[in-house]
Amino acid sequence: MFWQGILVALVTGAIWCGVGVAYSRAAEKKEGFHLFLLLSALCFLLTSWGAERPGAAPLRELLTVAALMIPAGLLSQFGFLALCGAMRRGSHGVSWGIAQSAMLCPFAAGILLFGEAATPWRLAGMAILLGSLVPLGWPSCTKRAAGRAHRIFLLFAFLAFLLLGAQQTLTLVPNRLPGLGPAALSWRIPLLSLGGLIWIVVVIRRREFGFRSVLPLALLYGVLVAAGQWTMFRAIDLLSHAGAAGVAYPVAIGGCIALFFLYAKWIRGEKTGVTGTAGILLAVLGILLLAC
Repeated sequence: MFWQGILVALVTGAIWCGVGVAYSRAAEKKEGFHLFLLLSALCFLLTSWGAERPGAAPLRELLTVAALMIPAGLLSQFGFLALCGAMRRGSHGVSWGIAQSAMLCPFAAGILLFGEAATPWRLAGMAILLGSLVPLGWPSCTKRAAGRAHRIFLLFAFLAFLLLGAQQTLTLVPNRLPGLGPAALSWRIPLLSLGGLIWIVVVIRRREFGFRSVLPLALLYGVLVAAGQWTMFRAIDLLSHAGAAGVAYPVAIGGCIALFFLYAKWIRGEKTGVTGTAGILLAVLGILLLAC
């Protein structure tokens, strides 16, 4: 079960790399980006509500979950919007690496707020992952290393880090609250998917109606997001039987960051230098240590 779970987690990392590639391609488009966000969010929403209907939960429990997951969905949307801002101003590989390193936030919250074990390996992983942000933020890692342009790139990249870190932390909270039954918890993903509806207002106000140009990419993105959710939960199920469920996310995200960095370097031809490569390697190492 353990090695099957590891394999499925690595497959998840490859799928999430595909998510990053689709998002990277969308970020390069000068028009229709908010329409892309809306269409992919609708695809994710329909998949979330159609794949497994949430259970009938008491109103109080349902409102508690909604109060956490709807803001988390909005934070995710704005986090990826900030990621687009970073990608349009610098290296896509470095932008993706900084944003995905946001998993540091829920790990830190788990230790500081929820009493999870702070093992030496985990503390070392957190320190290394935090330290990886220094070389990743170095000017030579971006294709536009000039002072002001680089500062704006970092602003967007670390804004994505903070927003996505806050979103991931919020999604942990329902499992830690006493009194929430399985029926209430079954609403987590469906409620999270509602955040993407915010782009309806932006699309209408900006009159972004070029469906034909962004629809294939949005559908691909939405399908990959849904597939990644399914394989991730499958990996967690397999690894939980081996008592190693906590390994699933670090393995998947570590693989995702490494594969996307190789895509950015070999396919996009980005030159991030020794510092960028060192930052990605440190991030992957830190993430894997968090699983220990």
